[in-house]
Amino acid sequence: MIQKAELSWATVNTADPVEMVEFRVQQERLATSERKLLRAFEVSWIIDEHGASVGEELPPDMRSGAKRDFGG
Repeated sequence: MIQKAELSWATVNTADPVEMVEFRVQQERLATSERKLLRAFEVSWIIDEHGASVGEELPPDMRSGAKRDFGG
């Protein structure tokens, strides 16, 4: 088992096959979580499938004159 918390190209021992396998697994895990986050933004209509912002309009509670309730 690798003792490093997070491997990066700066810290991974590329000569160690076990460490390289762990590094690849870690990178795939990070890529999967980033894809899930991007998909959540697409579903929320924040970005399109190319990563571009869908709109410049502020949410209703942030617009001028909006009634806000901060729960406090």
